[in-house]
Formats: sequence, structure tokens, C-alpha cells
Amino acid sequence: MRLSYRFVLLLLTLSLALGGYAQRSKSSLEKQIKALQTEIANANKLLKETSKNKQATLNQVSLTEKKIKNRQKLINACNEQIKVLEQEIGRGEARIASMNKELSQLRQEYAKMVAFAYKNRSHYDKLEFLFASEDFNQAFQRMRYIQQFTEARKTKMDQIAGTQKKVSEEVETLRKNREEQATLLAEEKNQQALLLQEKSELNAQVKQLKKKEGNIQQSIKDKQAQAKKFQKEIDKIIAEEIRKANEKAAKEAKSSKTGKTTKPDKMALTPSEKVLSTSFSANKGKLPWPVERGVISSSFGKHASSVSSKVTVTNNGIDIATSENSRARCVFEGVVVSVVKPSASNIGVIIRHGDYFTVYSQLDEVYVGRGDKVKTKQNIGKVHTDKSEGKTELHFELRHGTECQNPASWLSR
Repeated sequence: MRLSYRFVLLLLTLSLALGGYAQRSKSSLEKQIKALQTEIANANKLLKETSKNKQATLNQVSLTEKKIKNRQKLINACNEQIKVLEQEIGRGEARIASMNKELSQLRQEYAKMVAFAYKNRSHYDKLEFLFASEDFNQAFQRMRYIQQFTEARKTKMDQIAGTQKKVSEEVETLRKNREEQATLLAEEKNQQALLLQEKSELNAQVKQLKKKEGNIQQSIKDKQAQAKKFQKEIDKIIAEEIRKANEKAAKEAKSSKTGKTTKPDKMALTPSEKVLSTSFSANKGKLPWPVERGVISSSFGKHASSVSSKVTVTNNGIDIATSENSRARCVFEGVVVSVVKPSASNIGVIIRHGDYFTVYSQLDEVYVGRGDKVKTKQNIGKVHTDKSEGKTELHFELRHGTECQNPASWLSR
């Protein structure tokens, strides 16, 4: 008997755990679907702005590619949610079947009680039944029997009513889940059609650009050379910041005779800087975007060009396509350590957050200077717009000391 009880308890616990997991999955999928729909809407808006240019551009190809990737992710998320709903519908149907079985059993038991009461109705004149008792003790037992039988009937009726209510609620939940699943299936079908259309658009854009592949190769190489030069400057500035921080810490250690030194590849921090660095690290995946609205047009790391397989693009950060006249904003509180100007149309801002650094470049105007303390979401400059391509794009980097991080994994979704 004890083994049976434990087994039932284990099954119940497992069922509740699985139910909770499915609910969390459904919630996270809904959040992901909304985020992807927003990204696709932003990409469509930016493509509409660049469509004034009759000639296909690398920016249009990049945005269309990004939209296709997000569209595929959206389809996958819809399919996952359909599966989650299928599981919920299956569990709902099983619960309804179980409760209907329980309801049938309760009704049968109640019917037996009513039949028994009818057969013995002559005994249910309470006074007659009680006065027919041979002694006080028998009368007391008969009184208790009448009370218990009446209470049992009431309890059974309450159980029937409660189970009927639960069945109705489960049927309503099942109906809503089936409606939601039907909506998702229709949405998935619609997304598949849009995906085919966008792939056709991308093929047409790439075909048009292939005609001037040589010029594009040279343009990409020129931009990569400029980016490499800018990277060296950033590396130099960050290395100098680390050197100065460590030198200052070494002097303080020497004067206090503690003898503590910092490793060359690490950055010495003051107590307040340690707090800031820890706070920055704790916000991984929650940092606000460096522009109010945008789409990642070029991802972190090495990847081949869409138009020319002969050219490999290396990105130490991410590029974010945004609307004309957009402002770059600081993703976390910190201190401006440098404002650099590699070219007339490219100003960069480097901000320190303890031993983390964020870099914002491809700016036309800058609103901050070296040594300024900046707050989260504070505007720091205006993003440059390339009129020839109709492209407004911010380059954003994030580093822990000298180590490049993938900014996309740090930003909120």
C-alpha cells in the first residue's frame, strides 16, 4: 500500500513539473515571436527607406538576409509553439477523459444511494424509525446513521457539481488552445509564403550586384582596411588605459607597502570601479541597445560576403542598421576615455565601465568629451548616413579588457 502511494505521488509530481515546463516554454516562445516580429518590422521599415535607391546595394542585401534569417527563426518558433499546444491539448483531453470517468463513477454511486434510500423509504420517517428503537443506545445509533447518510448524499452531490465545473473549465481551456493552434498554423503558412518571396527578392538583388562584383570587392577591402586601422587605434587606447590603471595601482601598493601587483593582462580597479564592473557583468543579456531602434546588419566574427565569396568580412563588433537622424546612446553608465576621428564621416567614442569598454563609431556628431561621466541611455552622438546607399549604420563593440566580446549576446532581446 505504501509503495502504491509513493508511486502515485511521484507521478503527480512529475506531471506538475512537466506542466510547469511546458508553460514556461510557451511563455518564452511567445516572447521570442514578438521580438522577431519587431525585428522584421524594423527591417521592413529600413528597406522602405533604402528602396528610394533604384540600384540594389549591399545594405539592402544585408537587411534582406537578416530579415530572411529572422523569418526562418519566427517560423521555427511558431512550429515549436504549435508542438507545445499539441502537448497541452493532449494533456487536456486526458484530464477531461479522466474527470468524465470520475464523474460517471460519482453519479453511479449517487444513484445507488438514491435507490437504497427508495427501497428503505419506510424506515426514513425519522420519528417512526427512532421510536421503533428497543433502547436509547439503538436510538442514538439510528440518529447517527440518518445524519451520516444525509451528509454522504450532500458530499456526493458537491463532488459531482465540483467535477462538472472542472470539466467545463478544461473544455474551455481546450477550446482556446485549439483556436490558438489554428491561428499559429495559419501564421506559419503565411510566414512560409513571405519567406519564399524574400528569398526571391534577395536572389534578384545579389544577381544585380554580381554585375559589379569587382567594384564591390574593392569597396569591401577599402572599408576593411579603414576598420583595421581604427581597430589598432582602439587597441592602443584601451591598452593605455589598462597600463595607466595598473601603474597607478602599483604606486599606491608601493606607498602602502602591501607589495600587491596586477598581472599585465589584467586591469587594476578601485573599489567603486569593481562595483561598476560587477554590475555591468551582471547585466549581460539585459543591456539596452545603443540605438533606440535597429537591426543587426553585420554580425560578430568572420563571415563571407553575400555578393563575393572571394571576400571575407571580419567584424570585432556588430553593425546596427537604423533610421536616418538616429542617435547613438550609452548602454551603461561609465566614463568617456576617448573620442577618436579616423575620418570626416566617422567619429568614435570609447566608454569605460570598470574593466569593460564599449565602442560606438560611424558617428557624424558627438555630444560628449574625454572624462565625461555618462548615464545609461544617454545620447552620445548622431549616427552617420551614407547618402549614396541610403544607409544609416552604427558600429558597436564591447570588450572585457582587451578581449573582444560578441555584443549581440549582451544586448536585451
